[in-house]
Formats: sequence, structure tokens, C-alpha cells
Amino acid sequence: MRARRSVMVMAAALGLVAVAGCGGAGDADGQGGSASKGGTLHVLSSLDLEHLDPARNYVTSSEDVGRLIYRTLTTYAAAPGPAGGKIVPDLATDTGRPSDGARTWTFTLKAGVKFEDGRPITSRDVEYGVERSFAAELPEGPPYARMWLAGGRSYKGPYKDKDKHGLASIETPDDRTIVFKLNRPVADFGSAVSLPIFAPVPPDKDTGVRYDSRPFSSGPYKIGTFEPKKRLTLVRNTHWSPATDTVRKGLPDKIVIDLNLDPAVVDQRLIAAQGQDADAVAFEPVGPASVGPVMANPAVRKRLVSGESINTRYLSINTRHKPLNDVRVRQAIAYALDKEALRTARGGPIAGRLATTLLPPSLPGAVSDDPFPSPGGKGDPAKAKALLAQAGRASGLTLTLDTPATAGGQAQGEAVQASLGKAGIKVKINAISSSAFYSTVGNTAQEHDLVIDGWTPDWPGASTYLPLVFDGRLITAEGNNNHAQYDSARVSARIDEIARMKGPAAAATAYGQLAEQIMRDAPVVPFLWDKAAVLTGPHVTGAYGHIAYVGRLDLVSLGLRK
Repeated sequence: MRARRSVMVMAAALGLVAVAGCGGAGDADGQGGSASKGGTLHVLSSLDLEHLDPARNYVTSSEDVGRLIYRTLTTYAAAPGPAGGKIVPDLATDTGRPSDGARTWTFTLKAGVKFEDGRPITSRDVEYGVERSFAAELPEGPPYARMWLAGGRSYKGPYKDKDKHGLASIETPDDRTIVFKLNRPVADFGSAVSLPIFAPVPPDKDTGVRYDSRPFSSGPYKIGTFEPKKRLTLVRNTHWSPATDTVRKGLPDKIVIDLNLDPAVVDQRLIAAQGQDADAVAFEPVGPASVGPVMANPAVRKRLVSGESINTRYLSINTRHKPLNDVRVRQAIAYALDKEALRTARGGPIAGRLATTLLPPSLPGAVSDDPFPSPGGKGDPAKAKALLAQAGRASGLTLTLDTPATAGGQAQGEAVQASLGKAGIKVKINAISSSAFYSTVGNTAQEHDLVIDGWTPDWPGASTYLPLVFDGRLITAEGNNNHAQYDSARVSARIDEIARMKGPAAAATAYGQLAEQIMRDAPVVPFLWDKAAVLTGPHVTGAYGHIAYVGRLDLVSLGLRK
């Protein structure tokens, strides 16, 4: 039954690739008709929210939700396709003004931007939001502030800053001006400030780790109620002004996000689209078992929105664990992995293209490469066994795989288990709650041997991919992004050399070459370049897949038809 179902999914998906753009994907008003202000939008999620605190929010799904609640200095454009990858002004009047050879960046806040209580957002609120990201209590956010701000390596955050002097490399000469002093030239710092750590936080509203459940709003919605692991209800922030915000539409009166739902039930509800589900969208792509029913019904198929992404999914291999510190064992895993089975577990060809290297083809500098080929991407157990024998592991080995405790995570875990088993590698599955998954595998003491993993660059470019995931100097005890715990002095030195390159084209080419070098070490095994096909209700407008959110719907553009 499993093999037969895979064939059915693949056949249906081949048709889907050709027609997905005919529905909401290419229509700014979703399935047609005009959106009106008002109503309640329902978001049906099979996931939990990892973090809402902007200092800790570094997972694409949670960032998609966070964009409804708070604003950043810049942000992604609200647009389908490659246009969504453009960085545009948000709280700031522009995307930043570099000086001193791009070592100093100045931003001016727009007039009239306010928090949910009506007070003006000031440059000091933005500064404080950035400074919070240095606190040891809030370890999960991106490392750019620590990496690039002068003095960032030694600053410990506002909770340990007894004199409250703040970080000297952030200057706020007046309420609307903020200046960042960097320790090196950073040409794309104007893109970095689109991340949640650059959202404003008023110091008197900061509740430390408890801020995660009630961040203070600077966007069109504020938190009405939040039942962790169950439901987040967002209501209007009446002090948000669309005159200051060219990105967020703010159309529904209320947005209700139901969490941890059964993914099959989500699909069933949106296929039927009865009652309030006509005003609903799925948060995650349609599941493998639902592709056939969706494609068989033209009315439902029209409500399927397809979105591209710049995400690569891969299997991380913990290089600090024996015998995974032996490159031959890692290469054996790379040969053995059945990528097609993993893609089928995620929905078949509609889930994306089989990945053969780290950088997706849409990223500048990406090169065609496949150092561990196998027929049809289904794995090569014979080559894997030969490498294991060379490494003295002819009798096999046992490894533990960390997966999200979701139906999709279980299916992917079983695909890894089956394919590596053919090469004599026994895999035990360790399921982790989706709300704690990245926090757990980002703890170097808690991570096991293998991780179902992936990475979306923070903006379109390898500079926000290879350094963050493969620079061993950035490995941290908590909030670690290098789940392979890969530490190569040669790779780190090359990352430094590329960072000093002045031309973006030369840097992109160099990153492409570095990706090839890293692949030979096999710290990770790429298996999928993502895209997403997401179901929407018939009353929903403005639906398109956003490249920054792994092809998921851009929540800030959704509305409901009259």
C-alpha cells in the first residue's frame, strides 16, 4: 500500500505542477473578487509556534506570524515569486544609508509609527530590541548583531548591563535616528535589519523570557489571547496606521491561528470548506494523501496556491559524535539516503526538486553539483556499504535521528530509517515537540546523531547560509544553527576571505565553490529544494506563496471577500 500510494501521489503531482499557478498563485485577490476590511481569518496549523519573542524568533513559520505583530527597520516586500525577496523600508524611511565604507549604517524612523498603546516608537526602542538579543536568557535568535556590531562579542545584554549604558556601537542621537557602528564593512546590513531582532521593544514592557507569550505590538495586530500549543488570537492594533506601512494590508478584524492540528484533518476541512473554514487557510502545504482528492476536484484545485522558496532541506550529521567524525561514514550516509522517499513523505514532486547540493538553483552563485549520485535519487546502498567497510564499520552501526513530533516528521524519519537500513545503518527515531524542536537540536548537549533539518537564507544570498550553518566559530551551546557541529579551519578561513570581497558577483561565485568543498566533507546531506502548495478557503483573497517563508502564504496580505 505504501508503494502504491507513492505512485498515485507522484502521478497527481505531475499534473499539479502545470496548473498550480492558475489558482491563487498568480492572482493578487486570491480566487478573484475584491477583499473587504473586516471578518475573522482562520489559520489552520499542524505546527506549533517555536517563539514569538522577536529576540528568539528565527524559524520561518514563526517569522511569518511575527510579521503580523511587529515591524522591523526593513522587511520583505509583500509579493509572490522573486519580487517577494526584495527588501523594502518598514519602520525606516529607507533601507539604510551606509557610510565609512559600509561600516556605519544610519536609519531614520518614519513619523507617526506607534505601539499598541499609542506611544510613539522611538529609536531607543529599536536599540533596546537589538540589545535584548545579546542576553543569555534569549539564545535562539540570529547571530548577526553579535557578529557585526562593534563590541558585540563582549556585550552581555541589558539584563546584565548594570549601568544601563547599552551597546556603544548603537547610537540614538534623537528619537527618530539610529546609527549602527560595525566592526567590518557589511554591504547588505540593510537586509539584516529585516530580521525580528530589529523589532522595537519598549523597555518597560520587557518581561524577559515571559515576553515570548506577549510581545508588544508595533504591527497591525496585537495579541488578544494566547493558549500555547493550542490557539493564538490576534485582534486589531488600533494605533497601527496603514499610512506608515506599505507592506501589511491589515484587512481582517481578527486572525485566529489554531495550532497542533492533525494535518490530515486540516486538509479535509479545507477541501470541504464549510462554515468558518470557508474563511480559512492552511499554514502548511497539502499532505501527500490529499493530493489526489484535491486534483480530482476542479473547484478545490483552484484554491491551491503554489509558492517557490529559497530553502534547502537536508539531513544534518553530528560530526562530533563517533563514528560520524569519520568522513567516510558521513559519505556512506550521503550515498545511502533515499531522497525520493523523503520527497514522497513531504508530498511528492509538488514539494520541490531533489537537492544535490547546498545552494538552491535560485540563489546567486549556485552551481550544478552532485558528489553522491544515485539512480533516481533513491540511494546507493552498495557504495554506502563499501565506504563503511573502509571505515571499519562493515558490521554496521546504530544512530539516533531527531525529528519533529508531527506526522510529517514521523514520515520523514521512517524514510531515513528505511534507506539507511539498506546499508546496514540502524536508525532510532527521537521525536521532539514542534514547539521545542529547534531549541532542542540547537542545544549541543541535547542533539543526537542525525537531524531532519533545513535552512532558508535570511535574504537571497549565500552570505546568510554558509557562514551561519558551517562556520565552526559560531557553534554555541544553545541556539546553535550548525547542527552538524561542523568545524573546519579551512572553511572558516575561506568564509573570512569571501567576507572581505568587495564585489557581490565575485563573492557569490566564491560561495558556490565553497559549497562544493563543504559537500565533499558531507556534514549534511541535502535532499530537497522546497516549494509549497497550500489550500485556501473560497472566501480568502490575497493569497500567494512567499519566497521568504518557504513558499507558505504571506499572512500580511490575506483578506476575506465580501
